[in-house]
Amino acid sequence: MPADIDALNYPYIRIRSADWLKRTLLIFPHVVRMTPVSNAPGDDPAIIEFCRYEGPRSPLLRSADLFAPHVEKAQMDLIEELDTMFGYKDSLLRRFQKRSLSRRFQSQHPDSGDGGQTASQLTVWEQRLSNHGTFQIHREKMLETLVRYLRKHKLAWEPDARYSDGFEYLEMNPRLGEAVMATLAVACAENEGLQVVTEFPELHGELIGTPRSAILRACLQPAEANGRTSAQQVAEFLVYRRCDVTELTAERIAALKSEREALADFPTEIEKLALTLPPEIHNEAILRERLNDLMQDIFRKWQSDQANLSNYARRLFGDDWLSEPEKLLQKLVESAVKSEGSAGAATGAAAAAAAKIAGPLVGGLTIPILAGAAAGFLVAVVFRAVRVWGETTKAARQSPYRYLTALEEQGVSFSLSTGAA
Repeated sequence: MPADIDALNYPYIRIRSADWLKRTLLIFPHVVRMTPVSNAPGDDPAIIEFCRYEGPRSPLLRSADLFAPHVEKAQMDLIEELDTMFGYKDSLLRRFQKRSLSRRFQSQHPDSGDGGQTASQLTVWEQRLSNHGTFQIHREKMLETLVRYLRKHKLAWEPDARYSDGFEYLEMNPRLGEAVMATLAVACAENEGLQVVTEFPELHGELIGTPRSAILRACLQPAEANGRTSAQQVAEFLVYRRCDVTELTAERIAALKSEREALADFPTEIEKLALTLPPEIHNEAILRERLNDLMQDIFRKWQSDQANLSNYARRLFGDDWLSEPEKLLQKLVESAVKSEGSAGAATGAAAAAAAKIAGPLVGGLTIPILAGAAAGFLVAVVFRAVRVWGETTKAARQSPYRYLTALEEQGVSFSLSTGAA
C-alpha cells in the first residue's frame, strides 16, 4: 500500500462513482486523471467538490500533465513500436483497422424504432459498459503526430454519431485503444511518480502493472494473472469492501490528510500483514477468505488499541471494576480510613478537590468527601489515574491502526462481518 503516492485514474476522464473516488482517496493522497486542456467533458456535481478541496500538495482530484516531454516521447516510441510490429504484415494490420460494431451490441440496442432503447439513448456509462466492440479516445489527450499516424493507417476513425461521446473523440479497435491509453497512462505515471488505478478493473485492469515497453505486445497476447498477493490488495479489500463512505465528504477527506503520521504508519503495518499471506493465491474464493481473515485481525487489533473507559478502568482497578465499581471504590476508601484513623492531616478542602478530580476520571461516581486518610487515598487515586490514562492514550496515539480511528471520526463506518460485499 503506497504511503505518499498519488493515483492516476485509468482510462477515463470522468469519474462515474463518487463513492469509488472517496474510497480511493482513503488509500492515496490525491487522484490524478488524464484531462485534455480543452473540450473536456464536464463532471457530475458530486465529483466537482473534490477539485476544490486541497490535499497535501494539490486538489484532491487534479489533472496530469499530458504534454510533459516524457509523455510526448512515450507516444513517439509507440509510433516506432507500431511500425516495427505491423511492418508489412497486412493481415495483422487489418485486425486493428476499422470494423463494424459488434452484432451483439446492435442486437441488444437496436435502432429499429420498435420501442426498445437505442444505443443513442444510452448514457455514457451504459454505452461504455455494453461492450459494443470499440474504444473511444479524446483526441486532445494525444500528440497530433500520433493522431495523424493512427488515422493514416486506418487504425483510428470518426465514430458513428449514434455511438459517439462527441466530435472530439476518435474510435479504435478495443485492444489497440487499450494499448494507446495504457501507454499514455504509464507515461504520465512515470513522469509524476503516480500509481495507475482503475474504476473498472474487470474491463481495464488487465494492463495495469505492465511495463510500458511490454504494453503493445500484451494487447496482442494478454497475459494471465500471476496470482501474487500484495499490500495493495489488503488495502483495497479494506476500503472497497469493508468501509461505508456515505458520510464522507471532500472536506472531511481533506481534513484526514493532516494525519500525516497515521497515514504513514498504517501502510507500513499493512505491508507487514500482507507478508503473512501466501505469496501466490490464484483461487479467488480462497484469496477472498484469507483477506477476510486478515480484516478480522486488523479490526481486533484496532479495537484493542483504542483507549476506552473499560480498558482504562480495568488497568486502574483490576477486573473487579467491571462488576461493582461503586462498591469497590467505597470499600477501598473505608479501608484507608480504618487504617489511618482520624490522624490524617489532609483537610476537607483537599478531599473535596481530590473527589472533584477523581470523580470524572473514574466514571463520574459520587464519592463521599472524607477527611484525613480518605483524602490521601483519593489523591493517590488521582495520581494513579492520571498516570494510567496517560499510558493508555499514548499507546492509542502510537498505534499503527490509529488511521482507522481518524477515518471513524470523519464519518467512515466499518463492516466487521466476513459477509461484507
